[in-house]
Amino acid sequence: MQYFKILIGFFFIILLNTGLYKSGIIEYFDYKLYDIISNTIKADSSTSKSSVVVVDIDEKSLNTIGQWPWSRVILANLIRTISSASPTSIGLDVIFAEPDKTSPDQMIKFYKNYFSKDIKIDGLSRHFYDNDEIFKRYINNSQTVLAVYLSSNKTKDEECQLPEQNIDIKDKSIIGYRANNILCNIEKIQSSSSSVGFINSSTDSDGIFRRVPLFMQYKDYVVPILGLAMFTSLDKVVLNREDVSILNHSIKIGENTEVLLNFYDKDWYTTISAVDLLLGKIDKNALQGKFVLLGTSAIGLHDRYLISAGETIAGVRVHATLIDNILHDELRYQPLWIKYTNIIFSIFLSLILLYYMLLKEHIKILQVFVVAAIIYIILSLYMLSDNIYLSSAYFLVPISVCFFIINIVLIVLDYQERKSFYIELNKAHSSAIDSMALVVESRDTETGAHIKRTKEYINCMCEYLYKKKMYQNILTKEYISLVYRASPLHDIGKVAIPDDILKKPGRLTAEEFLVMKEHPSIGKKILENALVEHKDNEFLKIALRIAHSHHEKWDGTGYPEGIKGEDIPLEARMMALADVYDALISRRVYKKAISFEETEQIIIDGRGTHFDPVLVDIFIVLKDKFKEIAIKIS
Repeated sequence: MQYFKILIGFFFIILLNTGLYKSGIIEYFDYKLYDIISNTIKADSSTSKSSVVVVDIDEKSLNTIGQWPWSRVILANLIRTISSASPTSIGLDVIFAEPDKTSPDQMIKFYKNYFSKDIKIDGLSRHFYDNDEIFKRYINNSQTVLAVYLSSNKTKDEECQLPEQNIDIKDKSIIGYRANNILCNIEKIQSSSSSVGFINSSTDSDGIFRRVPLFMQYKDYVVPILGLAMFTSLDKVVLNREDVSILNHSIKIGENTEVLLNFYDKDWYTTISAVDLLLGKIDKNALQGKFVLLGTSAIGLHDRYLISAGETIAGVRVHATLIDNILHDELRYQPLWIKYTNIIFSIFLSLILLYYMLLKEHIKILQVFVVAAIIYIILSLYMLSDNIYLSSAYFLVPISVCFFIINIVLIVLDYQERKSFYIELNKAHSSAIDSMALVVESRDTETGAHIKRTKEYINCMCEYLYKKKMYQNILTKEYISLVYRASPLHDIGKVAIPDDILKKPGRLTAEEFLVMKEHPSIGKKILENALVEHKDNEFLKIALRIAHSHHEKWDGTGYPEGIKGEDIPLEARMMALADVYDALISRRVYKKAISFEETEQIIIDGRGTHFDPVLVDIFIVLKDKFKEIAIKIS
């Protein structure tokens, strides 16, 4: 049976892990857990400097030179200025998909096509008629890397010829992203560069930007991302199955050649305004030996990405981060196998928890879970410091859910066991009380049936009062249960009454009756002694009130205290009616049984004198039920 339970548990755990994986819940928490750990262990920007300078076409540049697009002559001058500073590499985070409309030859064509006018531009050499040609020459001379946009969606109709790049591909099958369409520069500009890189990136499913693929494939071309393409003029990029090699750096890659970017603090990134560079306000030494990226942070002109730190960044900063991460060996990656390994490990550990659940080893379940979680979190922090992300949520989420479910099951089972235990305990307790009462009754002329009947009468009245929402400040389900179990002790004081009085076959004398009237006070003392050790025990308190006051009368003529009305506890008032009713309908050695009709009339006649009027009114409603109980328990 135990093995069968383990087998069922195994299939449940498999279904649980599969469901969590396919639902995306694990992936969501994996992103959030990575963000927490990543922001805890950030790239160290205190011991080194950035190798990248971003030349920013910012709002200041646009306000000075004019709105975008600028003339390619201005951009050519910008490229010339950057190139003269001897940078390591130049990358353009801008695509020139249309000819420059400010070129003189384009203006002549415009007037010819739209106005049928032949215009002339006197005094201008033919050398300056085509701005794109000027721009092309400067790009070609500076070995600038151009940008393209790869997509599965329709972008442009024409074909785009890409250059053969300095890349050695060992296995194309690991490149998971394949583009059907491309947005590139006009042919004249595109042909001027020996290297291109794609600039499009996408966020994770939660809208946060964390990773980039290093390569994408367009037709037969393998295109690197712009930041990586800027290295191709320096060294051959080698794509192996598990890593990328460049300039003596080995970059570990995850699925689809993806890497996780390790963003730096804002002050790490060196950014200069394009207009300041054009106006000679920037020392060119700031660009020497640097990877220079020309891009824009101007609103509406750049891709915007939300990163885990809550900051929105421009696309050019993605490539700046990638370059510095490569040079400082700070790129992160998720191993291809880690997600599935974590899930398998989670299933294995869940089975251990299941095994301890079947053994009801609560402490061991907690110990195994806590120790495993702590070890894994510490391991995740350590591995991320070595730039490996263990996809921790693929272990922690399933095992946490399993731990939670197992604890819920244990709580339910424990509740059921405790409930069964207390039910059996209450039965044993009630049996013990009934047995105690029977000891008393065995000395009296009455039988054990009297005990059973009176507690059923009382229970009948309690349920009716509860249903009618009477005495709501007193009557609760717990109170009803306690009264039901305590009522057999109403005559416990008779244990101290001498046998010659208790068992006398005839009527008692006045002196004997005075002795008999002592039994409520004796019962009170017995139960008070029990309460000394159990001061807060409600059962004993109710039993005491019943035993002490069940011979009190509504009009104050009862005993032993002579209290009256609602000063008499409710449970004692109910016991008084039940006790008298059962005594009247029962045969004793000193009297015959009275008929139900006569008994009922006696009870009714005692309304407001002997008995609580409310209880008598209830008795009238329930008298047939009383009769049924009396006949059934005889």
